[in-house]
Amino acid sequence: MKTHTKKPFNPVALWTSPSIVMLLCLTIVPLLMLLVFSFMDRNIFAGQPWPGWTLDNIIRMVGSDTFWRLLGKSLLTAAEVTLLCIVAAYPAAWAIAKVVKPQNRSIFMMVVILPFFTSQLLLIYAMMNLIQSGGLLLTMLEAIGIQGETWLYTNKATILVLTYEYLPYMILCLYSSLEGIEDNLIYASLILGASKGKTFTNIVFPMSLPGLLSGILLVFVPVAGSFMEPGLVGGANGAMVGSMIDTQYSGSLNMGYGAALSCTLLIVLSVIMGLTRLAAARAEKTIGGDME
Repeated sequence: MKTHTKKPFNPVALWTSPSIVMLLCLTIVPLLMLLVFSFMDRNIFAGQPWPGWTLDNIIRMVGSDTFWRLLGKSLLTAAEVTLLCIVAAYPAAWAIAKVVKPQNRSIFMMVVILPFFTSQLLLIYAMMNLIQSGGLLLTMLEAIGIQGETWLYTNKATILVLTYEYLPYMILCLYSSLEGIEDNLIYASLILGASKGKTFTNIVFPMSLPGLLSGILLVFVPVAGSFMEPGLVGGANGAMVGSMIDTQYSGSLNMGYGAALSCTLLIVLSVIMGLTRLAAARAEKTIGGDME
């Protein structure tokens, strides 16, 4: 005769329940709703009758030259902002992690995260005051005899503001990886005759790839879908795909078409991030080591 023994109560399952519920309610359910809304022919939140099902939103999106043009522009802008953040963040993160004395690192990290204590909208307006005609930056340049043109209401302004906003994320991600690299590894590489460039490509860069990938994820994805910055500083020609999606929800009240555009953007970004992860894994394997 078989006896069934009761499994002891595991409190871990109870503790993780709120996180699982939040994950379902705030991530999985909205994504499923977005997919369902893509096939609706009416906006259920605009006092209209219950919508029917249609493929017109998908057909309209596929044939929209404006959407694909703005999508390409958004991806290019995201790539430029991400590259600028990487170039600017590596020296800053390295300096904080390896050059600054340990007792002073918290001060520099506080400076990095200081913009997070301010509203994002206020940061945008602060940057607009700097780069506009008669602003602080152009006034200082004119004071030393340099005549500069305002970048406000241009694509350059959009890239500048987005880089300014998301640079701290890249610095924090790279800092977390660079701080974990043992100084002895770097010293040993230099003592054995490797140049600083070789040390970076063979030791520092491979070991900082996890942080770099996290930084790319935190910068590229939100920048590609941004709509507030292009609308405020980009001018008449500054619209990106996020602006088009926002217009469908807040202006045209075409929820189905906006959901179809959002789903397509999400799929494209997921594919790009997957390819980036694969390329980074192959690069690190070629250089040496395996990514966790």
